[in-house]
Amino acid sequence: MDYLRLSLIFLLLTSTARADWYILLPKGKKPPASRPQVKKPPLPKLKTDEVKPYTVEVRKILAPSFSVATPELKRIGREELLGKTVILLFVDNLFSPETERLVKEFESSGMEGVVFIVVDVDDSDFASAKSFKELLGLKRVIVTADSYVYRQFKERVGELSLPSIVVIDRHGFIRFFSPRVSPKRADVVKSELAQIVKELERAQSG
Repeated sequence: MDYLRLSLIFLLLTSTARADWYILLPKGKKPPASRPQVKKPPLPKLKTDEVKPYTVEVRKILAPSFSVATPELKRIGREELLGKTVILLFVDNLFSPETERLVKEFESSGMEGVVFIVVDVDDSDFASAKSFKELLGLKRVIVTADSYVYRQFKERVGELSLPSIVVIDRHGFIRFFSPRVSPKRADVVKSELAQIVKELERAQSG
């Protein structure tokens, strides 16, 4: 009988200890909520299905996480370009007459809020990028030499050759690209890009 009484007392003591342990935990606090998921930015609908000779990308193709170095050795990355329309021109020869005509059209463009980046795919020609910028007196157009950036976009789009143009909207999505541009009519290319920018602005403000 004494053994049974001692057993009951032991059980009461141990159960009380366990209860006291749980009482020490904060009361009324909910478990921490899981980290909220980042919402994907919207992909505005475009009015037109195609702006020749540019392909309209209707899928959500996010631009690669790229960065370019300016002749002044400043790094500009995709994150810094969010909120702006970005037009990239990939070339294999900066000092060709065709490239010069295109870049001059970009420099004199009245398209507000657009960042123009010319990428020479010759890595060893970075010094020439600086000379090219100074020779043309470029203030607006960013010039760089970086084959890796070209490969990044070619892997993402899959159809680029040289010269080619990629248009990124302000949310960071590739919306238009031209697998191969004919720069002989640089004024026509500028007009087509102005139409694209206008269409993007209309879609993004709607």
